[in-house]
Amino acid sequence: MGRRKPSTGTEAAGAAAGPGAPAAGSPAASHPGTAASLQCELDGARKRLEEAARELDSVRKGLSEAQARSDGNLALLQRVAADYENFKKFAERERAEAVLRERSAVLADFIESFENLERAIEAGSREVPADGKLLKGLRLTLDMMKGVLERAGVRPIEALGRRFDPLLHEAVYFSPDPSRPEYTIAEELRRGYTLNGKVLRTSKVCVVTRPAPDSAREGGTEGPKDDGKEA
Repeated sequence: MGRRKPSTGTEAAGAAAGPGAPAAGSPAASHPGTAASLQCELDGARKRLEEAARELDSVRKGLSEAQARSDGNLALLQRVAADYENFKKFAERERAEAVLRERSAVLADFIESFENLERAIEAGSREVPADGKLLKGLRLTLDMMKGVLERAGVRPIEALGRRFDPLLHEAVYFSPDPSRPEYTIAEELRRGYTLNGKVLRTSKVCVVTRPAPDSAREGGTEGPKDDGKEA
């Protein structure tokens, strides 16, 4: 049986403290408050991390809300821009239509003057020499007015001998004529005009129709004749 080595006072104190206690001579054993201080620092760091996480979540939420507001403002701006473009197009269209209406009204009055001068020259040519200076001057004026109409885009509507078109022609009366195709124009009573391809004034015309059938032949067979004999 061997001899046991006698334990020192430090080892005896460590054995008395139990297995979970810090060993004698270690930093924790030599500084009893260090473990508690480290634990406090860990708890403080954990709390700071939690606060930082909450702040980060708050920042993320704020960014999300700001992004939502930004998207809403962008959508509103896009709608306003689209409405402005539509309004601008509408205003331009209204302005163009207003200018066209005014231009059409002025040209219609100009056409009346042109046709009055044309009729005056036609009537005057039957009373004065055709080569007279007055008629020559009037014809020159008429040609100038005609040039103004042509440069403005005014063109006469062809009517005589054409098929009746309700978009271009206005039927004043109908004329039965078996020698001509039905619904052709037999006479032009008032010349019509277009402005840049659109009707400025319709032509007033006489339209050919089929002659009415003979009433005698359409009346059916004749009734029985009375031969004077009694039944």
